[in-house]
Parts: sequence; C-alpha cells; structure tokens
Amino acid sequence: MADDGPVIEISGRFRDGARARLVADALNRWFKWIVDGSVDPIPRLFDDLGVESREYAWTLEDDVDWTLGPHARVAGEEVRVAIHTQDTHLRVAGLLRLLGGQALKLTR
Repeated sequence: MADDGPVIEISGRFRDGARARLVADALNRWFKWIVDGSVDPIPRLFDDLGVESREYAWTLEDDVDWTLGPHARVAGEEVRVAIHTQDTHLRVAGLLRLLGGQALKLTR
C-alpha cells in the first residue's frame, strides 16, 4: 500500500460548477465504496456522467495503492482530488478526463 507514497493533487476544470459538483460527489461516493470493500452491486455512480461505472469496480487489494480514500472537492468549475499514492493517481486522472475534466494537472 502507499503509506509511504506522496500526496498528489489531481485537478481538472469542468464546463461549469454544476458539472464539477456532480463529478466530485460521484468520485467521493466511489472512493467510499472502494474503502468500504467494493461490495456488490456496483453503484451506478458515473453512468449518468457518460462513463460506465462497471469499468471502475476497483478494489483496495487489487486496483488501488492507497488505504485511506482520496477526497474530491470543488473550487468553482474545478474538481481537485487529494490522493496518497505511488501510481493510482494516473488512473484516477484518466477517469477525471473521461468525466469531462479539461486542463488536468497533477501536483506533488
């Protein structure tokens, strides 16, 4: 696990604040679902946002390298995710882009 990994902030700008809030809410519910054990059924968190949720049925043991769930927050039209990780941030950034994020930045 990534207990010794850096904290990375992933940020992406969305078309408007309403979309950013929807994305942050879906991400936070997804992070919680993973930390809580990825229990079936897979929640349909991203489907209404244009991404198939079943593609993101990740588990702590197999798909992520963090033990504490990341947190997404909104600042205007931007979604910012703080994540303690070695490499999962790249996959989360890809999801953020699929959800409509533009001008993605990763900051250590």
